[in-house]
Amino acid sequence: HQQPLLFIYARQYHFVYEQKNWTEAQQHCRQYYTDLAAIESMEDVKTLNNMRAWIGLYNDVNSWRWSMDDTGFYKDGEPELRNWSPEEPNNYKGTECCAEMFDSGLWNDRDCDAVRNAVCIYIAGEDFK
Repeated sequence: HQQPLLFIYARQYHFVYEQKNWTEAQQHCRQYYTDLAAIESMEDVKTLNNMRAWIGLYNDVNSWRWSMDDTGFYKDGEPELRNWSPEEPNNYKGTECCAEMFDSGLWNDRDCDAVRNAVCIYIAGEDFK
């Protein structure tokens, strides 16, 4: 029995028009898709340009990480991609622990209780749930 040499994953992004806080957005994405969007490349940034929405990045004890933490999904360097707006993340008032993407494609840290649209990702080719 031979093991496959290469896994091919198909990624689809889905824009959620109903505004939710970050936790509600994550729950919605995990229920209907795979998770909040993990932005892996500048190509993804271009694809999602002009969408202001929550993405799956959060501050876990002063270390920004993606909510979809299956390390087998990412290629080398992808989990470390960051595209912050100038002067961000700044943790304004000590309450900004979730990331939103501006319609410019740049990212901003934001209070997780703020309501925004969301970008979900659906991964086909592997059971990530």
